Amino acid sequence: MHVFLTGDRGIGKSRAAAAAAALLRRPCLGFRTAFMAEDHRASALYLFPAGADSQSGEARVAAVWADGRLTAAAGVFDSYGADLLREARRHPEALILMDECGHVERDALSFQREILACLDGETPVLGVLRRGQPWHAMIREHPNVRVLEVTAQNRDLLPRQIAELIGGRRP
Repeated sequence: MHVFLTGDRGIGKSRAAAAAAALLRRPCLGFRTAFMAEDHRASALYLFPAGADSQSGEARVAAVWADGRLTAAAGVFDSYGADLLREARRHPEALILMDECGHVERDALSFQREILACLDGETPVLGVLRRGQPWHAMIREHPNVRVLEVTAQNRDLLPRQIAELIGGRRP
């Protein structure tokens, strides 16, 4: 079973995913994306390994602001992002984290193929989906995926539920 979280911006999807990953007690591979400034429009979007600190030097600029829109940096998801997922699939003892799948990856077809390869595999996947992205249908409709809605009412309960769904060791 693979689990993806969705919900409103700022509701706590990534926080719930991180808490669930901690409960699962598995090495965490895959990717995370983050802005390095609190004001997102003052920072590029960075892509880095799930287990790495965002300041580790392994981060790559994945998207930049241009004309008021966040635009994917050419090839970063298809090269570096796909490599991170390929490497994660080589470790069945791990948890593959995908935080977050958003709109800038819509044209990254190699990256999307690697996501599908992960979903077809046995290594558990825990991901975050930004709402309203048509390319997410391939994730939402995958037979091994369960999508959970994060709300203010359930976000503190979800980490344990996710850990049970994925089948990790309980603390």
